[in-house]
Formats: sequence, structure tokens, C-alpha cells
Amino acid sequence: MLAATLLAPARALAQTCMTLSYTFQPDCYRPDPSSACVQTVTHLDLGPQIAVWIQSADGTQFVDTLMVTNLTAVRGIGNRPGRWDFLSAPLFPYGKRQMALPIWAHARGVLYDTVMMTEAVCAVGGTGFPGESCLGWHEPYSSNEPYFCRPLQAGEINVDAISCASPFHSEKGKLDPTTKSYYPPRGDLTTFTAVDGTDPPTYAAINDLDAVAAATPLYGGPYSGTWTVPSDLAPGDYAVVVEVNKEFDSNASNLHPDYVDPNLAAYGIEGNFGQPSVIYQIPIHIDLTSGTPAQAAVSQIAGYGDWSGATGTINPPDGTISTTDLGSGEGRLLQIDGPGGTGRVHVGLSPCLGCTPPPPVPSAVADLTPAVGGLTATAATFSFSNAQSNGGPVWSYQIRYMAGISMTDGDFAAAISVQQVLPGSPGSPASFSIPGLRANTEYVVGVRAVDGCGQTSAIVEATFQTPAMQFTQLSGCFVATAAWGSALGPEVTALRRVRDRLRPASVVFATATDLYYRSGPAAADVLRRSDTARALVRRFLGPVGAAAEAATQGVSPGVPRTP
Repeated sequence: MLAATLLAPARALAQTCMTLSYTFQPDCYRPDPSSACVQTVTHLDLGPQIAVWIQSADGTQFVDTLMVTNLTAVRGIGNRPGRWDFLSAPLFPYGKRQMALPIWAHARGVLYDTVMMTEAVCAVGGTGFPGESCLGWHEPYSSNEPYFCRPLQAGEINVDAISCASPFHSEKGKLDPTTKSYYPPRGDLTTFTAVDGTDPPTYAAINDLDAVAAATPLYGGPYSGTWTVPSDLAPGDYAVVVEVNKEFDSNASNLHPDYVDPNLAAYGIEGNFGQPSVIYQIPIHIDLTSGTPAQAAVSQIAGYGDWSGATGTINPPDGTISTTDLGSGEGRLLQIDGPGGTGRVHVGLSPCLGCTPPPPVPSAVADLTPAVGGLTATAATFSFSNAQSNGGPVWSYQIRYMAGISMTDGDFAAAISVQQVLPGSPGSPASFSIPGLRANTEYVVGVRAVDGCGQTSAIVEATFQTPAMQFTQLSGCFVATAAWGSALGPEVTALRRVRDRLRPASVVFATATDLYYRSGPAAADVLRRSDTARALVRRFLGPVGAAAEAATQGVSPGVPRTP
């Protein structure tokens, strides 16, 4: 269903500037309209991947990308090391998710070298198989991961507060010029390390989506963006296209298998490959000299993509896509009201009023500072005072962050976007949060105000450091805790249970345990300072931990189960 309302007579006064706006609201999985979001280990809702772009009405001319969510634009979800069909989990590190936004990626048509794993063959425990199939054991040739976590077991995933179980060394990969991808590699790797090689810093240099990267829109409110129509855009009929995808969104017609690393079979969650991406398409006529303002809304999808992402083909709507399930399929975007009617996507076109001559540039925000109690090991909340534009509220804010202690204008353009903040009256308080940070790390965040004419204020920045991660201190198992990074890991818990079972039953074991208590803390302190040492101890204790876990659960032990 398409609703459109013209807001001006058939002929308007000549103009030299027009602004296109778009609004939508992502919806989460929930059983009925009155329910809150549903989040379970077997049906995770990690938020949607979204791209917005404008093209000619017939689809033959790609004009511009208006926005792409961070995971695709900055984190390289479509072009990263590993098999495309690796199973998934929160902050999962591997697998080329080329099915993320295939219609946008192919329509844009920009090709990049594909990122491949460094090792051609992966050898773990005497087993050799193709390097692209390695899920873990990358410590010898990779550095500590600045964003992704090590693969998580299902029992480690806390759907209320997702965090890394332990530090992780990820395979950053290398560029393969003989194989091309329609997605850019990660844009957040800028430092050369001997173990990662020379390619990772190149990823940021060739990732050209910084300016349109956006934080994943939050559930519970609308997301809006604007695009200033280029002065040289030819008058004609165009279309605004919104593509939306989401993991773990399966139905009876879309159940696709995952690949399970045989050496790490207990890690990750299956079932993440479900319904393909869907698109909403809104026609709009643009004419800078004699065009008329308009508002339009659309409710139904125009089609869906290739679930594997191998092509940019748009398949017409059919019964394979869910249409009535909230947060799923066509319902990944919520029906909301707007000037153009009720719809899942709203588009508007209007003159840039008051921009000839342009007004003074907007003021900068004031009092940018961490909120009281707003710094944790993995997140930060900031407050600031709203800026002003020509005496009133600004149009929007650009908020970006990066690791480091300073931020230039160039750094700001390449930094990672934060959630939208709705501008308020000048001087009133506002706040935003930055999730997914690393513990004990220095960051810098910058805020820039934007007015309705596209003019920007000076960047206001603030530096901060996240505190160290606080772990629960449990007695014993010092070396195992240090090796796995957490006293609450399943292997460590199993070893502790076996210790408690055997200690009172054996004088020899009790004596050995007491000696371990005297030397364990010192050994653990050494392990905490060496990633390589922790990796070696995990390889040694892996079979022991698996056997202990099996003994406490009454099952046969398997292969080493932690990367």
C-alpha cells in the first residue's frame, strides 16, 4: 500500500535547494503489539542491518547511499575472514555475511578485494582442514580483538547483558585480489601489528562508507535521516529504497543450515540463517527548479533478496516471507503514522527553507561529559547541553567515537557512529550511550550539530577510559581462571566441581591441592600478562576441562572446546 500527499500546488516557485527526508521504526520480535521485545538464546534479536539509498525509478541508475548500519559499513560483516555459513552469536567474529544487504551492495556495484584467513590450512589437534573453516586457535598469528568476542557457548550468552566472556585473538585476515566482494572490509582497524600482518590497516583506507555509517537504530522510537539533493541531479522520477535484514529470523520456508567447526562444536548458535533481506521502495519525483514538496509512505515490501547474497536479484513478494509476525519478515519495520499516511517507511521532499542566504552556522554543544555512574567496562553514557541554530533547536547531531585520546576532522569522518539523539531546545539536557566498548581502554567521542541547511558546528570532543572488567573472585582454579579469562566459564566450573569431589576423598589429592593453592596465584599472574601463555595452557587444559565437564554432566568427553 502506498500513500502520498502533495503539499503544494502543481507549480512551485523556483528553488535552488531541496531536502529529502526518510523515517522508519525497526520492530523487535514480540508475541503481540502490547508485548515487550522477546530475547532468548534460541531466538536472538541483535537488531537489523539497514541500508537506505536513492536510485532512478527504473533501477538502472544508482544515485547515492543515504545510510548503512555500522556492522555493514564499519565492522565489515559482509567481507571478513571465514566461511559465509558459520553459525552465529552476539559479537561473533567470523564468516562473510554476504547475505546482509545484497540488493543494496549489488546495486551500488563497488567491488573490494576479499578478506581471507591468513592460513591456507588449519591444523588443530592433528586435524587439518581448509583455513577458511577455522573458528578458533588463532593466537599465534593474530592480535587481541578490539571489537568481536571469541565464539561463545550457548550457556555463556546472557541475553540481558551481552558481553565478552574473555579476551579474544581474532584472525584479521588478508586481502585476496583474485576474489572480489561487494562489501567493504572493516574500517576500524588502523594499527599495524606483526602478528596480523600489513593488510588490516589497509581495510580502513579502502572502506569508503564512513560518511554514511550509522548506529543500528534502537527499538522503541523512529529513526530519521536527511539528504540534500545535489544541485546537478537531473529532474526526473526516482525511488528511495530501504533494505532490512535480521539474523535468526526464520520461518517454515527459510531454514538454512550452518557450518559447525568440528574442533569447536559447542560454540555459537545454529539457526541464524533465515528469511532473506526485504526492501521497501517509495517513488518520488525530484526537480530542483520547479518541483513540488511531497510526502509519501509505503507499507508493503517491494520484494526480497537472495538469501545467500550471491546476487542482487529482487524477488517479487510471495508466501515465503512472513507478513503478520511482529519484528519478522515484512514486519521488521513497524507501521507508524506520518504526514504521508500510515506506513513502514516515510519519505518527504521539501525546499531548504531559509538557506538563501544561509543563516549563521549552528553553535557547538556544551558540557559534554560522562554521566554520573555512566562509565562501565563495556559501555559509556554521556550528557550534554543542546546546541542552537538561528535561535532554535538544531536539525540533528552527528556523534562518533574511536579508540584514542584526540580526534581531528578527518578522524571524525572515519569514526564509528552512535545512536541518534533527538535535538531539544537550546541549553536543555540531552544524553546518549555507547555500547560494545572494551574494558580498560582510552576512547574519544565527538559531537557535531547540524542545521536544516546542512551546515555543521565545530566538533566538541571528550576523552574517557573504561574501567577494568571486574570478575567474581572464586576460590581455587587460579591457573584455569586466568587461562580462560573468567572464573565462571563452564570448563573452570567443571574443574572446580571435580576438585571439590576428590579433595576430601584422597589425602594425596588434598596435599597436591594445598601445594597448588600456594603456587597457583603466582602462575596465574604470569598467565594474565601473556596471551600466548594463556593459549598454550588452554590447549593443555582443554581436554582436561572437557573431561571434567563431561564427568560432572555424565557424558563422554570430546575435543578441546575453547579457542
